[in-house]
Amino acid sequence: MGFGDLMGVKMVKLDLKGNYPKIDDLFEKIKDVEFEAGKPELVKDGLAWVIAFPQIDRNNQVQILGNKGKYTVMRNTQPAGAGKFVKNMALDQLTGGLTSMSAVLGDSKKRCMELVTKTADTINGLGI
Repeated sequence: MGFGDLMGVKMVKLDLKGNYPKIDDLFEKIKDVEFEAGKPELVKDGLAWVIAFPQIDRNNQVQILGNKGKYTVMRNTQPAGAGKFVKNMALDQLTGGLTSMSAVLGDSKKRCMELVTKTADTINGLGI
């Protein structure tokens, strides 16, 4: 286990064969694929679009980010979507940060990191 794994950082670059200049091009290829992480959705997150899978909990989500044909599957501790970010910030303020503990500890973090690898392997295995 590396330092990144201990800190909860998990990122896997996709090895794509085709040309997917925009993230919605990639989404069209994978939207009907069955993933262990769940059904992907194309979600507006701030100024960018991401492919997001269902949240494991409010601090763990598998996401695909990138553009211009270079994409990475990663564990994100902030669920995609502006409304979710604001809600998480409010809960953290009310609880003094205790509600964010699953982002650094616990089975949810470990499960999310496993799903990052499995999601990347599934996409790479499609040969797209």
